[in-house]
Amino acid sequence: MPRRSAGWIWAGRVVAGLTVAGLVVYLAVVGLDRADKIGSAAGVVVAVLGLVAPYLLPPRRQSPAEGDSPAPEAGSPRRRVASTPMAARACRSIWPAPTPRTTRSGPGDDRPAR
Repeated sequence: MPRRSAGWIWAGRVVAGLTVAGLVVYLAVVGLDRADKIGSAAGVVVAVLGLVAPYLLPPRRQSPAEGDSPAPEAGSPRRRVASTPMAARACRSIWPAPTPRTTRSGPGDDRPAR
């Protein structure tokens, strides 16, 4: 991830604060009914952009240390690893992890578990 200087971080905070303050003033001036309609429309646009952004933006570049993997040995199957949290959840739902074997024991039961 690229490093950002403290000056750029504070500049972003100031711009975000001024944007929010400007929106509040604008929506207060136009009235509650119209502000509600504009806010709803803006919310829909932001939600749709949030949904499609991963497909429109270029993928992250991986550093050579992250992306390099040793070549598989000849004749050995290559194991696939889920690249996103959603893919990992899907893999777990398709191939659930084996459940640990449980034993029943109670107080005073000194027999070894089978």
